[in-house]
Amino acid sequence: MPSTPPTRVVLVDDHPLFRRGLAELLSEGDLFEVVADFDDGTDLLDALPTLSPELVIVDWQMPQLDGLTLMRHLKQRDAALKVVLLTASDDSRHLLDAIQQGADGYLMKDTDPERILERLQAVVDGKLGLEEETLLLLARRLQQDHRQREQHSQAQTHKQEREQERKQAEALPAAANVPAGSTPDGAPALDRPTTTDWPTTADWYEGLTERERDTLKWIGRGLSNKLIARELGISDSTVKVYVKNLLRKLNLHSRLELAAWVYAHPLTPASDASRAPPKDATSAKEAMTRPEKESLR
Repeated sequence: MPSTPPTRVVLVDDHPLFRRGLAELLSEGDLFEVVADFDDGTDLLDALPTLSPELVIVDWQMPQLDGLTLMRHLKQRDAALKVVLLTASDDSRHLLDAIQQGADGYLMKDTDPERILERLQAVVDGKLGLEEETLLLLARRLQQDHRQREQHSQAQTHKQEREQERKQAEALPAAANVPAGSTPDGAPALDRPTTTDWPTTADWYEGLTERERDTLKWIGRGLSNKLIARELGISDSTVKVYVKNLLRKLNLHSRLELAAWVYAHPLTPASDASRAPPKDATSAKEAMTRPEKESLR
């Protein structure tokens, strides 16, 4: 059986020493082939049509074109192109921006070299390109943003209620003479409808269908749409529908955010334990040979 060709990689980093070290690291084995490296993203965009890379590794902070802007340009030209941001910044806002705008991975520059290789290969295989610490950072950021949205929503609701009460008081000047607990015509007052903040850490999963929960579970374990479809015995297009529904219902923007959401809000035993395999079980993806993995790309 012929061997699988290495993944074609392009590096973009304005630090020559780091760029050279990363190129040597990737070239040591037979998984990656560095076809070009640049110190500026503009030069890459000019040369992109002649390079046909499968994976681009981009430094976040560069003087001419920053990594996030470069990634957006790359994704606009080729949505299937894998782009990983490699950075020294542990700013959770940077991480969230990168994930929301389509990054396939986000790795710290001080990550162990072997782990960098493992994470990059995971990205090529359709899995998540995040370290556990980075995923936890993203999960915390999502929790913080969710709390802020809830507080803002509650404040807006209270403001609207006060405004409505003010208008009702102005329209009913005789209301001061009405007994407490009654409406102006003397009838018992109806209870004011209450609002429910959704989702919460206790019951957020109740708004999901069983298939959506299954899909979310496998996203949290790093599987691509093709592999989730195989696990559930459904089509890729159906999985895409479930993913779209999950993003809408949880008010998120990307698959990596969904994975972080699961990390921060684990599925309850009642909803997941009966179907979830143990953590050390071999998934369909892990059981596949490299040629079989390549055939899914």
